[in-house]
Amino acid sequence: MSKEFNREEILKKASILIDAMPYIRDFAGKIVVICLSLSKMPSEEAEISMMQDIALLQSIGMKPIVVHDCKNKADRYRENKRIAKEIEHCKVKAIGVCGIDFQTLNISMQNDYIPVITPNDVDTEDKLIYPEDTACEIAVGLGAEKLVFLSEDAGIFDDGKLLPMVMRNEAENLLKKGAYGEAFARRLKNSLIAIDKGVGRAHIIDCKVEHGLLLEFFSVDGIGTVIMKDHSKYYPHEKNFRF
Repeated sequence: MSKEFNREEILKKASILIDAMPYIRDFAGKIVVICLSLSKMPSEEAEISMMQDIALLQSIGMKPIVVHDCKNKADRYRENKRIAKEIEHCKVKAIGVCGIDFQTLNISMQNDYIPVITPNDVDTEDKLIYPEDTACEIAVGLGAEKLVFLSEDAGIFDDGKLLPMVMRNEAENLLKKGAYGEAFARRLKNSLIAIDKGVGRAHIIDCKVEHGLLLEFFSVDGIGTVIMKDHSKYYPHEKNFRF
């Protein structure tokens, strides 16, 4: 009985990997900017899951960049170093960066480091800079494939229903309804800005879901909401599922 159960589990895992293969090919060499758009870090277990996901993205050929400004830590620079260390525990290299420095970001990625960015540097340490704005600016400046907001929100809802995929115009109409709080509206506004300026997709997903980044990136349905400019932005292999 136990052998049969193990066999089924192995087959299930193999099926998941096969489903993920087209995405892995599509994302090879692509930059993905991940914004920890949080009022505080989640549980230790959820944080470990996030760091494992980020490390895995780099291991399969993507170029992740992390932006954060977690308010439950008084010293953002110490927090910057802590998050970089947590990622390095997953057997990849990470480096803390203060403010937006595209030259440093490019050099870091060329040398297989994952940049971990806090929005403020020594010249702006007393200025309020939202991590969502910084993440958007970096995604646009580097021509990222994805801008991801990991937050306490599960995604975009309309009339109580989670919308797994939203086109740009629909997202703008939902924003105009004004039914969202300030923080969520900021994520949605930056998603629209990024898409208008060439970023392939924006995602809003729940930071508390175990391995949520992987589920969002490497499955057709995902777990949160993906925002795209229009239907032309489907990945080639997705068209079999979308039409």
